[in-house]
Amino acid sequence: GPVRTSAPPRTAAARMLQNPLRRLFRGAEQMGSAVSGQPTRNGVDEQYPWLFRGRLWFRPALLPTPPAGALPDGVRALGLLGWTVGGVVALQYDTSPVGPYLEYVSMGAIVSKRGALGQWGSRLYVSNGAAERACIDVWGVPATEARIQFDEDGDSLRVDLPPTPGRVPEVRLSGWEMTRSSVAGAPTRGGLPVLWTPTLKALWAPFVPLPAGESPPLNLHDLRLSANGLRLHLCGQASSDELGMPLPVGLSVDGLVIEISERRAEGL
Repeated sequence: GPVRTSAPPRTAAARMLQNPLRRLFRGAEQMGSAVSGQPTRNGVDEQYPWLFRGRLWFRPALLPTPPAGALPDGVRALGLLGWTVGGVVALQYDTSPVGPYLEYVSMGAIVSKRGALGQWGSRLYVSNGAAERACIDVWGVPATEARIQFDEDGDSLRVDLPPTPGRVPEVRLSGWEMTRSSVAGAPTRGGLPVLWTPTLKALWAPFVPLPAGESPPLNLHDLRLSANGLRLHLCGQASSDELGMPLPVGLSVDGLVIEISERRAEGL
C-alpha cells in the first residue's frame, strides 16, 4: 500500500517556543505598520477590525446654522431661527491602530440625510502625522495635523486655545484630569451602535428610515461604542467666533472603546 509520511512530533521545547514566537512576529508586524504609518488591524472582533481606547470630552454650543453649500448634496443642517447645535469633542487615545494620539473636533451642526439624524464635524485635528495619514488614506477622513495639548491642571474643562490659522494649527485645553473617572476593575458597558460617514466627519443614529435618493452616497461604517466611566461637568466659557456660544454643561467618557467596521457595501 502507499507509504504515509507524517511530521515528526514536536518536542516540549518547540511547543514552549511556538506561542512566544507567534507573539514576537505579530508584534514585529504591528511595529512595522506603526513605523510605516499604516494602521494596524488591532480589533478583537473580526467584524470591527480597528479599535481605539481612551477618553473624551464633549461640550455642546449654539452656532449659526451653516449655509447649504457647506454640506454635500442630500445633507441638510437642522436649526431654529438661524441657530444649530455644535460644540467641541476632544479625545485622548491611549490605544489606536497607529498608537497614542490626541484629537480635537469642531462640531458644526446637527444634520439630516434620508431621515437619519447626525452630528457633523466641520474640522478635525490630530496630534501627529501617522494619525493624519491613517485618517485620510484608510478611512477618508479630512484630518489636519496640529499641535495639541491637553493640560491636566485646571479648575474646569475648557478650551484655552481653539484651532488657530497657520502652517501647523495649535489647540490647547485645560482641566483634562477631570475626564479620568474610571474606577479600577469597573466593567466596560455599552456596545452602542452608531453609524459613521468619515468623509463628512459625521456620526449618525443607527436608523435610516428613507430610501436612497439621487444624491451621491456617503461612505458608511458601523461603529460600536463602550465605556466604563461617565461624568457631567459644569464647564461654562465665554462666547467667541471660534467656539460659538458654549453651553455650561459637558460630558466626559472614560474607559472609552471605539470599534470600527469595514466600509459598508451601500452608503448613506
